[in-house]
Amino acid sequence: MDTLTPATVAELLEDLAQLLPFPTSVYTDMGAESWTPQLYFGPLDESSGLPSHRAGIDADTVRPVWWIDLDTGMRTILLDEVTPDDVCNVAARIASEYPEHRQ
Repeated sequence: MDTLTPATVAELLEDLAQLLPFPTSVYTDMGAESWTPQLYFGPLDESSGLPSHRAGIDADTVRPVWWIDLDTGMRTILLDEVTPDDVCNVAARIASEYPEHRQ
């Protein structure tokens, strides 16, 4: 899985969303450099109207990498040990990094 299209990323994000124990939404920012979808979750950020946490795949690199942004990007986690199709490990990492969902 060397080259990922936005459609492939969207499919992986939908698979990821099914594994997470809290509400999520897949959103594509049409104003970004590439139109690659991202998975949003958590409380709403008042400035954007979108949830304040997100996850996605940096598909524009030699080796695609999963990333997690928490608190509107204040904390970024790169999952460079995880392959793009390993959504189970990505879901586990998001759940462990986002304990607020258990409240």
